[in-house]
Amino acid sequence: MRRRENRFLKGCVVLCAVLILAVATGIVGMLKDTGFVSKEKLTFFTEQAAPVVKTREVPAGEVEEKFYYQTLNEEEKRVYETILQGIRENQKGIDVPMTEAKRVNQIFQFVLNDFPDIFWCSGAAETTAYQIPEGGYAQICPEYTYEGETKEQMQRKINAETEAFLEQMQEIQSASEYDRIKYVYEYVIRTVDYVADARDSQNLFSALVGKESVCAGYARETQYLLEKLGVFCTYVTGTTRGQPHAWNLVRCEGNYYYVDTTWGDPVFLQSDPSEISEAQQIQYDYLCCNEEELFRTHELDGEVTMPSCTSLQDNYYVREGCYYQRFDKERMRKQLNTEISAGKEVSVFKFSGKAAYEESREILLNNLIREGASNLAAWYQLSSARYSYQDDEVLYKITVYWQYE
Repeated sequence: MRRRENRFLKGCVVLCAVLILAVATGIVGMLKDTGFVSKEKLTFFTEQAAPVVKTREVPAGEVEEKFYYQTLNEEEKRVYETILQGIRENQKGIDVPMTEAKRVNQIFQFVLNDFPDIFWCSGAAETTAYQIPEGGYAQICPEYTYEGETKEQMQRKINAETEAFLEQMQEIQSASEYDRIKYVYEYVIRTVDYVADARDSQNLFSALVGKESVCAGYARETQYLLEKLGVFCTYVTGTTRGQPHAWNLVRCEGNYYYVDTTWGDPVFLQSDPSEISEAQQIQYDYLCCNEEELFRTHELDGEVTMPSCTSLQDNYYVREGCYYQRFDKERMRKQLNTEISAGKEVSVFKFSGKAAYEESREILLNNLIREGASNLAAWYQLSSARYSYQDDEVLYKITVYWQYE
């Protein structure tokens, strides 16, 4: 079994860019801002001639499906494309035709959100904006963690991992969008370990190649692989339990859903985790969940309005037939017996809300599960049946783990 670390205790880190603003008009005020919180203000004199700022364009096909790009107006899109090209070339200073430094910095973050394959940029930057009689511009200086041959070597390793993944995916590339999303969800969870101090933990390389990361790496690999499979997926930031966190938004059969591969990879709290099989180490609450489900534990940062996620059509539990909108004793009994007879190691009962959960809970725990255990012992000729369960009052879910030996 792969070693796991408790992500719920350690949280995840999502970097904020460092922003420096300078406004030049003769007598100039310079505002130094870290994380958009003013720290100090200086006054100095300067004479600054405005340079000729040339915007850079990228092929339309590269950005037309990028979520954050599509939220921008035409002026901001030119800034976005110029920053993207500059990052790709590891430019130390990227001049853009905009004088709102905070907005430039935000657009810089949007570029990184849209392009998970940019692993050589830390996410930090210094932006200086100038307003002068001859015109205005801003210069953003990203922090690059890798350049030259080192960057190229890392890119070759990413390419090799990508080719190996796509080779495995040949049979499923023509499958439904849901099946592709589910495959990537399970693939990321099974191949990446959550390690709080993992190297390069904020980028794709840590998860795809290093196999150790935090939420940022999980989300970037999920986005990267789904895009390779032709599924719309973007990077989402916010908080969970007061800590910064990152996850994904996907589009499946025309509807939007949230996906969180980090929280799909839980640390089970059993006294002996070695008894939990690999098949049991995936939690599906965060595979194509709607906003009502997600917002019980997650909160968006609010910088960009996200699409409405209200459908349950492709929610994992709905598709698996174990989602209950009301108390249904006979249906629960039938589910238990069907899964035990099939030798399934896990039975999950997911409820739509508190009322259905509370009404079902007592009869399920004190009656039906025990009845199922008796059936298990009889059907498999065991002297006794062993099982354990988890009762989740937040997600309105009861999970039973069966042992057949």
